[in-house]
Amino acid sequence: MRKGFLFIQLIALFFVISSCIQHEIIPAPTSTVDLNCNFVGYVNGTQTELTQNVLGYNAKPENIKYIYAAPLLSRMIYTSEIKSTYQSQSFKISFGAHLWDATVATEPTLTMFNDFHSTNSGIALPFKDFATMVNATPAVNGIQVEYTDNNGVLWKSKETDPGQTATFTILNQDSDNTGDYSIFECTFSCLVWTYDVQLEEDVSIQINNAKFRGWFKR
Repeated sequence: MRKGFLFIQLIALFFVISSCIQHEIIPAPTSTVDLNCNFVGYVNGTQTELTQNVLGYNAKPENIKYIYAAPLLSRMIYTSEIKSTYQSQSFKISFGAHLWDATVATEPTLTMFNDFHSTNSGIALPFKDFATMVNATPAVNGIQVEYTDNNGVLWKSKETDPGQTATFTILNQDSDNTGDYSIFECTFSCLVWTYDVQLEEDVSIQINNAKFRGWFKR
């Protein structure tokens, strides 16, 4: 009789212990967008290459909004810059202007974002100064290239230079829990300019056969 009672106690103890065990909950895997950036091209005759995770380089996207009161459409400029945390040399692409009605949405929707980039993929795009992208009427899409050299001097493309070319190719459009992305490759050749204090005039250098892979973020 005592053995039977002890057996019942052991079974009860087993269920009590089992109920106290916390089972590990394994979260479902989350997908992430594959983001890679690099630049290769000739800058003033010297082959230049910047690669993600080498010498601290990575891409930094930034959106610049210009909100206008109705009935004017607001404008978004998308930028992507490959830069380093401790190297001066960098390249930046500004692309726009994307028009949308800010009275309806505070920023372009995902569909608008994807459509704007995909419809401009694979076609020759004109060079435009940043101010032209923002203020031109009617709006004309275009790009501006900015280059920062090893001495920290900033050089910019101009829309008036003849013979310069630029083409975007959208490689992928995807989203994850960090945001919505349009991954691109831009090939271009152009002059970039800066003001020389000693000469008291603008001077230029040539960028040829450049290819910049990066991404824009909504």
